[in-house]
Amino acid sequence: MLYNIEREQDYDIYTFDDMDLRIKCVEKNNDTVNVYIKLNGCNPLLSMLFGSFAEYCDLDCSIEFEVEHEIPKKDNSLYIIVSKDFLNDFIEEIYMFVFENKVSNKISDKDICLWDF
Repeated sequence: MLYNIEREQDYDIYTFDDMDLRIKCVEKNNDTVNVYIKLNGCNPLLSMLFGSFAEYCDLDCSIEFEVEHEIPKKDNSLYIIVSKDFLNDFIEEIYMFVFENKVSNKISDKDICLWDF
């Protein structure tokens, strides 16, 4: 898995070489990070959750996370809150899940990202 990290003042963006996957990590507080996922211009998180992403993370690394809406009731505004302690493993889990489950084939126009990064 090859990726680059763009470090900005308030956030980091992980960009993967072999697919159009970008993950933006914004420090929420001293313990947690907000994680925004963008795959082919879409937010794949709803498809990932329907595809058992939470169970996948729990089985592989015992990573727990919360899901929130940036805009209430807009599924394409979903993002994740995860502990800083698990962030690097979590980034890898996102990549592996997207790759292994061919998530890019499961997203649609209704999943177009609301944010730009």
